[in-house]
Amino acid sequence: MSAVFFILFSFSILFVFSSCCTYSFTGVTTGIKSIAIPTFENESLKYGLEDTFTKAVTDAFIEDNRLKIENEKIADAILHVTIKSFERSPYSYDESENIKEYKIAISASVSLAKKESEEELFKSNNFSEWATYYPLTEVEEDGIDRVAQKFSDKILRNILESW
Repeated sequence: MSAVFFILFSFSILFVFSSCCTYSFTGVTTGIKSIAIPTFENESLKYGLEDTFTKAVTDAFIEDNRLKIENEKIADAILHVTIKSFERSPYSYDESENIKEYKIAISASVSLAKKESEEELFKSNNFSEWATYYPLTEVEEDGIDRVAQKFSDKILRNILESW
């Protein structure tokens, strides 16, 4: 019995050590080292979203630092985002049925393509994110900024993890 336990324990240790020594570098398999992020298109009825969301996504890529931000002429890939919709709706109510919290939701189409070959590296026609804000202590812009932050984190994660 102890010999079987020893063998199983030895294989378990060997498996743990061999499985934790994997390293991967994003961009190696795709050849992408830089990205262009032109100002997003805004097809929603909410003015100014394109600037807020473009800045949030650009800042996320700069902070992550795995891909260099370049202009469209010299970048390896171009990220195109079109904001399709913006919706603000009541999310929660207090005991008097007054709106306590609003939900802001956006949806967009997102694509990342290699510049030279136009090969799509990532594409989503229904990329969405949402967040809430409290109208008694915050303004709508606070909610929009919160959605933009979540949106940018999600784009960064989805694009870099898809490689």
